[in-house]
Amino acid sequence: YVYGGEISDEEYVDNEKDLINAADKYGITNLKLEAEVWYVDNKQITIDNVIDNLLYADARNCALLKETVMDFIVENKEK
Repeated sequence: YVYGGEISDEEYVDNEKDLINAADKYGITNLKLEAEVWYVDNKQITIDNVIDNLLYADARNCALLKETVMDFIVENKEK
């Protein structure tokens, strides 16, 4: 990615959190944002995984994921 600028959808499917972690660790902002957008668009937030996603978003400073999770919590507060 650093030299070519592209990652296939298959790479995102298999390694979305690994890509976010590596991009965060090495300061590759564009990769982190792209992986985060892919994660938000393609992973379903559920009652079962909402806390894990919130903790992950907070730990990795993923603002978009955190906002998505918070919106899910507000929308499903009665459950």
